[in-house]
Amino acid sequence: MEEIQLEIHGIAQGGDGVGRADGMVIFVTGAIPGEQVRVQITEHRQSYARGSVIEVLRPSPDRIDPITADDGHAAWQHIAYPAQLRLKEQIVREQLAKLAGLSKPPVAPIIAAPQPWGYRNSATLHVEGGKVGYHYSGSRHVSDLTYDPLLLPSLNDALAGLREVLRTFEASVDAVTLRASAAYGYVVGLIHGHDNSSPANLADLGVAWRLRTPVVAGVAVEAQGYVQPTPVYIHDELGGVVFVLSPDSFFQVNASQAEQMLNVIREQLNLQPGNTLLDVYCGAGTFAMPLSVGLRKVVAIEEDPSAVADGIRSAPYNGIINVNFIQAAAERALSRIDEAFDAAILDPPRRGCHPAVLEDLARLSPPTIAYISCHPGILARDLGPLLNVGYRLDLVQPVDLFPQTPHIECVVILRK
Repeated sequence: MEEIQLEIHGIAQGGDGVGRADGMVIFVTGAIPGEQVRVQITEHRQSYARGSVIEVLRPSPDRIDPITADDGHAAWQHIAYPAQLRLKEQIVREQLAKLAGLSKPPVAPIIAAPQPWGYRNSATLHVEGGKVGYHYSGSRHVSDLTYDPLLLPSLNDALAGLREVLRTFEASVDAVTLRASAAYGYVVGLIHGHDNSSPANLADLGVAWRLRTPVVAGVAVEAQGYVQPTPVYIHDELGGVVFVLSPDSFFQVNASQAEQMLNVIREQLNLQPGNTLLDVYCGAGTFAMPLSVGLRKVVAIEEDPSAVADGIRSAPYNGIINVNFIQAAAERALSRIDEAFDAAILDPPRRGCHPAVLEDLARLSPPTIAYISCHPGILARDLGPLLNVGYRLDLVQPVDLFPQTPHIECVVILRK
């Protein structure tokens, strides 16, 4: 393959360093702005190329030694944490300028994570030929994992126990989901079997895992024809609300930083007693329920039936009676709503909002919108339709939910 020497002058959405050679933009995995590197080109396109660092000729002062060899899910661990924060803030500014035409977006200083390591409360690990771990980047092969420094300590304890019992069970396991309660310190697991797996064998594996690993409080099994005799849930907290969650339901993976996001939203929406709130892509009510105190009504829309079931299950546990969950695709549910709201929250998946959602939100015209985004480029795209109907961008607050990775979470406030 072709090798070139390159000066890195920028950082791209997604975390690659950016350089130029013969007038072509080169995206380089593992490079930091200010470095001179030798690059192996892995992909050629008409207007750009991609490659990866094979030698650092002049390192950045921000380069540090990684603490784990498997960098597929911790792709920025070679960058000192203060520099990670600076680069993430830079990416947000550049994406909003380039894609939304905002020359001076109101980007606040990023909120740093108090724990740059050991913060994740969930992981899905694949099982292949005696190996347990993540898929290698760009591959379906499993990298064998004995310890993940991004995970909460309780999850690494659960992983150690899982590896030990898998050695003695002839079970056809495809993957295992681990979920830890940051509030209460225990773990639940969900074993995903192959189509031809024996449910009884998988259930026995779950029992052995629990007996071997005290931190594992429950194990569910997902296999064809298997009915879980006793439901398995995990309890966690956010904003003073106790959530009762299924093992595979989406919940914020970084508890302390999710609290920071909630604090920003609460302060910026400034909801008053008797107000009404619309929460679109609400999940299990992650933000809807903590913000519901004193409100007249919260309408919470979510497509995933498991997440809605978790929200409905959690509400009475906390004495919450003013959150109305609607289980439907956001674009379908919003088209049937015709009432005024004092504020709205959008927390779409990585792909962003359906265009019809933005159209209906413009029609409903809540005075304040909080948009939670995990992709600055998609955020910039979605801001356009809202800015075009009279909203102004008041705040872009990056929050570092995912240290050691290039992923960036932002809370964006729009007002009329």
